[in-house]
Amino acid sequence: MTPVLSAQRLAAMLEQPPPTAEQAAVIEAPLAPMLVVAGAGSGKTETMASRVVWLIANGHVQPRQVLGLTFTRKAAHELSARISARLGTLAEALRAEGLPLPAGLERGGDDLVGQRPVVHTYNGFALDLVREHALAVGVDPELTMMSTSASWQLAHSIVEGWDDTLDVEASPATLTAALISLTSSLADHLVTPAQLREHLQQIHDHLSQIPLQVEGRRRTTPKKVAGVLEAIEVRLALIPLLEHFAALRREQGALDFADQVSLAARIAREVPAAGRLARRLHRVVLLDEFQDTSVAQLRMLTDLFGPGHAACAVGDPQQAIYGWRGASAASLAGFAEAFATEQVPVAQRSLSTSWRNDQAVLEVANRLAAPLREAGEGITIPQLEARPGAGEGAVEICEASDERTEARAVAEWILRRRGEAPEDQTPTAAVLVRARRQIPALVEGLEQAGLTVEVVGLGGLLHRPAVADVRALLQCAHDPSRGDALMRLLTGPRFRLGARDIAVLGRWRDRLAPGRRTGEDEAEQVSLVDAVDDLPPEDWTDPEGRGLSPVGRERLLRLQQLLRRIRRLLPLPLPDLITAAVHALEVDLALLEQGDQGRGLADLEALRDHATSFERTARTAGLAAYLDLLEISEDEEAGLAVTAAPEHTRDPDAVTVVTMHSAKGLEWDLVAVAGLTEGTVPSYDLRRARTDEEGRVRVAASGWLGPTASASVPTALRGDADTLPELAWAQADTQVDAEGLIEQFHFDQGEESLREDRRLMYVAVTRARRRLLLSSAAWRMGLATARPRSRYLAEVTPLVPEQFRQRQEVPEENPLDSVLEQVSWPPAPGPAEQQRDRAEMLLRAAERGETGEQVRDPALAELVRRTLADLEEQRSRPAVHAPPRLSASQVVRQAQDPVAAAQDLLRPLPRRPSAAARRGTAFHAWLESRYDGAALLDLEDLAELSADQDGGIDSDPALEDAAALREAFAASPWAQRTPIAVEQPVLTRVGGIAVRGIIDAVFADPEGSVPGDEDHGVIIVDWKTGRTPAPARLRDMALQLSLYRLAWHERTGMPLGRIRTAFHFVADGTTHEVRRHPSAQAIARMLTGS
Repeated sequence: MTPVLSAQRLAAMLEQPPPTAEQAAVIEAPLAPMLVVAGAGSGKTETMASRVVWLIANGHVQPRQVLGLTFTRKAAHELSARISARLGTLAEALRAEGLPLPAGLERGGDDLVGQRPVVHTYNGFALDLVREHALAVGVDPELTMMSTSASWQLAHSIVEGWDDTLDVEASPATLTAALISLTSSLADHLVTPAQLREHLQQIHDHLSQIPLQVEGRRRTTPKKVAGVLEAIEVRLALIPLLEHFAALRREQGALDFADQVSLAARIAREVPAAGRLARRLHRVVLLDEFQDTSVAQLRMLTDLFGPGHAACAVGDPQQAIYGWRGASAASLAGFAEAFATEQVPVAQRSLSTSWRNDQAVLEVANRLAAPLREAGEGITIPQLEARPGAGEGAVEICEASDERTEARAVAEWILRRRGEAPEDQTPTAAVLVRARRQIPALVEGLEQAGLTVEVVGLGGLLHRPAVADVRALLQCAHDPSRGDALMRLLTGPRFRLGARDIAVLGRWRDRLAPGRRTGEDEAEQVSLVDAVDDLPPEDWTDPEGRGLSPVGRERLLRLQQLLRRIRRLLPLPLPDLITAAVHALEVDLALLEQGDQGRGLADLEALRDHATSFERTARTAGLAAYLDLLEISEDEEAGLAVTAAPEHTRDPDAVTVVTMHSAKGLEWDLVAVAGLTEGTVPSYDLRRARTDEEGRVRVAASGWLGPTASASVPTALRGDADTLPELAWAQADTQVDAEGLIEQFHFDQGEESLREDRRLMYVAVTRARRRLLLSSAAWRMGLATARPRSRYLAEVTPLVPEQFRQRQEVPEENPLDSVLEQVSWPPAPGPAEQQRDRAEMLLRAAERGETGEQVRDPALAELVRRTLADLEEQRSRPAVHAPPRLSASQVVRQAQDPVAAAQDLLRPLPRRPSAAARRGTAFHAWLESRYDGAALLDLEDLAELSADQDGGIDSDPALEDAAALREAFAASPWAQRTPIAVEQPVLTRVGGIAVRGIIDAVFADPEGSVPGDEDHGVIIVDWKTGRTPAPARLRDMALQLSLYRLAWHERTGMPLGRIRTAFHFVADGTTHEVRRHPSAQAIARMLTGS
């Protein structure tokens, strides 16, 4: 047995900083259940890794007996890589000191195949459990994972195809979101649709049948009672759809993310053998970010491992901010209760040293968290302390008069603080917001100040002007009722229709539909889009004698033709349809003309990549479902976990704009938390707030009776019901009584909402390493009343020195209204559009036979002359077409046959997918689901595929059978490895051309490591379902991996020397490593022909 190694000595052997007393207590804790409350930035990952190494070094467990669970692949990879690196160093250190190696480390170094600790995501572990024990509960183990996109598409098809018995006034987008949200909530709390129906019906029957009041004159149901009854009726109406949704998933043998955990929890509860095996395999269990787990996850882990097992839950109740998506703030307290025995209580330890925040930032964080610590959430929460040698830091406050002024102040603050830093050390910066509606004004202010901005997430992307225009065009082409989208096009820079012509068009719409206000079906009403499709005759005038102006008619005719063109293209794949819309609106040309520097083009690429991901992972992706997904994604309160827009190449100097929820787990040198007003942070409806006798503002919230799109399980059915307010409906003897009880529930729920917003605020301020700006804006666009500053901002103001506070006078009226009045209308066209309009005017004059000076324009003539000369010069060049964006496969094709590639780009034609292509797509989707990915694959699709007869590299009749394909991969060494990224969209720029692609898999690669450095390299692997091709074909294909290597380098900053690449040919089990890569400059020359 290895001599006992203390945490201190182990750190010295591994050449790591010595642990603090708190860390040592966690590292050296006995094999028993333990709860670790780890504050923000307290080094929990390092401590967890050190505990695993200490247990192994002292012979308490072998590496393979350790299980680690966390929420993201990134976190799982980080923990796994850190443990593996430490174990390799430990083996070398023990040998150097002549000490025996503990069990499991005999092979030493990185050669620990089969002996590594198992690190999973919570969902990945649940999926493995389901596949291993599914037969025991009568479920087919050959299940496939349903992606978010596939789940949305299926739910959307149910909503769209449901009969008229669904008497709910809500859009398909709202109903689809409700179906997804309610399905997830049921799974999170292990509730069946039947139980939900019974409970809701009880509430409805009671409230609707009790008398209005015992005595009095009231004759109508109180408004609050009627609202509750209506909300319950909507949820009851959704239950048949819920049941059908679940039935279809069962028929298809598919699981969504909620199904994974609920089915795993059922297995843990009903299959004793599953628990026995789990306890034998995993003697030590580490549970990361436990405050974000759901009731179902806690039940699964409790039933699997049980009281007394050596499970360690690590988390921070002050950072429990995901209650809206199923997490339970009571999870940590629930763990302490569930894993304790009479003989072995759960020990609680803490990590309370912040290794991230400077002192001033930490002081503000602790002040905000004080009420949370006092409440305790059932456990002891220590106050965060500054690290030894922490900097002073600084916190500043800016209370601006309006959101535009606030945006300018934030931009100036970032520029000023960056200007104080050394030239070669630009501080990272981020702006955090509570609601996505804050993003446009902030981005405008930042960009006007010359800062590069990166908006994180799909919801933020949808507010970007270029993306919003493209989306509006697709909405109008698909749905004639979208007059709101049409107005964006009409008043935007492409068409610039004047207010007079818009009014005339509205009157023409009225003329086309004289009976539309008489109660006819909304779907049959004539819309503004219909009016554009059927423009009035040239001699038509409205009752005021106004007709369309010649310029207005011309622009509307252009829009009419454009809409008809896009409608003809609607059957195209979504990415191609988006590209067509971009080109039709000439958005890309306008961005280039404006000197956009690639920002708007990158936004459009991100939208296209998101559509590609949606279409690839949804079974029958359609435009209707996709547009509805975008609509619901604008509202972060919808509770829908959507696929985030893929990241594009990151600019390290860019200012990140991100929601507070999405910022969790990240950190920056400079952080501005914007929009700190009542109603935003904390988030509530000011109209429903009340001031009590003590002068406190009482906030109302709806809880589970909230918006339809975020429908959830009633509190009484939740597994954590005893920690949350509930509607005491059964205590009401009259509807007047019920009204009072409902109001009390709303205020109780409001208090719970305030606690969650306080936790969110704590998360936001602890993202700042050095400097923090807290800003507010009294006036926002569209407000009729100025907003007071946030109570959280008021709390921390005394901590900020006077010289760091700025407070502007708030005008009585909204200053942004006057800004709107001063805007020129329509917007002034850019230079290119002015020249085009001038050319069209002169052409019409010439057609009318006009001559002389009025049709002369020397500047325009010179522009035409230069343009014709440029065209002639281009004709004389070699025919190599290099558009501003290409896919990786298009680059490979250009390398093989430049002329054919150029022809494909100039006249792209849809192609019927070959059997090999369909087999490849299906295999990639299956493999993604195997690696805990987000793809949906019907394995029968694989079985039905026939072999490709054209002799391509993917052609192999032996792999027609799905089982043969899976078995071929299972025999490869890759089947035993865990990737750090799967199906990862990437984008790199080569010679000014944006090249996008999707990396199949990225694995940590010990061979890519630098001696003495703990950071591993990576190996990028591209899966090919066929056999190894001829050497010449292989050389051409290698260019794809070269591009992926460059993209991974740009995305992560990892040195190129640490990035290896390989193809794996599944049919013959061969892995071919590509060792020679051309430089970016060489690829650029190939693409441009220079």
